[in-house]
Amino acid sequence: MQKILVIVGSLLLLCSTQAWSANDAEESEKLTSAYVPLGKPMVLNLSSKNKRLTFLQLQADALIKDENSEAIIKTHIPAIRHVLIVLLSEQDAIDMKSPGKREEIRSIATNQIKELMVELADNRDIADILFSSFLVQ
Repeated sequence: MQKILVIVGSLLLLCSTQAWSANDAEESEKLTSAYVPLGKPMVLNLSSKNKRLTFLQLQADALIKDENSEAIIKTHIPAIRHVLIVLLSEQDAIDMKSPGKREEIRSIATNQIKELMVELADNRDIADILFSSFLVQ
């Protein structure tokens, strides 16, 4: 009886080891994400109700799902920067000092840039747009 239990246990261990090996192979085939800088910092005028000019200096990066798409993303950086410039320059200076508003704008920017990349390159690899530097003066 003990021999049968040992044999059954060995078979179960062998099967589970093979399943883990299959999972490891699947994980190695998964895509590798990467960050792509979106050029030099941008300096923009923000909308302001008073006569004083308010500027935004912003550095942005794209998180991509597949590092093999980096060349495609880099090709379209001018269009991506344009989307960011248009979106951010429409914002009120007072709102941009709020962390909650910044996060909302970052989310909108991510969605607009994802749509842009689908339109321009049929690419769905942008996972997120991140603001790595954000200064309002």
